[in-house]
Amino acid sequence: MKGSRPLTRQQVKEVLRVTETIREKTLLTVGFCTGYRVSELLSLTVGDVSTGGAIHSHVTVKAANTKTKTSRSITLNSDAKKALLKLVEWLSDKGLTDKATPLFLSRKHTKTGEVKAINRQQAHEIIKALFAKIGEFGNVSTHTLRKTFAKAIYDATGKLELVQIALGHKSINSTVSYLDFGNDAVDNAIHAMEF
Repeated sequence: MKGSRPLTRQQVKEVLRVTETIREKTLLTVGFCTGYRVSELLSLTVGDVSTGGAIHSHVTVKAANTKTKTSRSITLNSDAKKALLKLVEWLSDKGLTDKATPLFLSRKHTKTGEVKAINRQQAHEIIKALFAKIGEFGNVSTHTLRKTFAKAIYDATGKLELVQIALGHKSINSTVSYLDFGNDAVDNAIHAMEF
């Protein structure tokens, strides 16, 4: 989403600290740790992340659920695995063990009692409310999770091409737009140059 910005590492820690429910904490953690778009996150099911209660080493979003219609697999780090394990256990305790059960379950059920995932608008409202708890307003949204992931990959590697691969972008121009290369970064680079 144009205009949304990444969070700092400290802001990520703070928003996770104030997040009280397993569902929301897992949504944030997996979003920050995978860079999936919110619609991709909401498409995930119990079977996509676990087998017999054990969390997979990677999570794959099916091609039909991606913007580019190309499936993407992302390695799960220990934070994402811990959060997913808690969520899968919580769902299991509620008797929701079917592999087709949505991970990010809506509290609203259809008239038939069908179990459904929260929708994009609900996720947006949840995430904006959580960001507001730590005083982050304005240009933060569900896409902030993806931009935070992109910045973390870039900060760790310094390589645009790796960020492009991690985000699944076809064009490096899309990747550049995710990273905040402001005048300060350029000014600092110029001042650091010595011959």
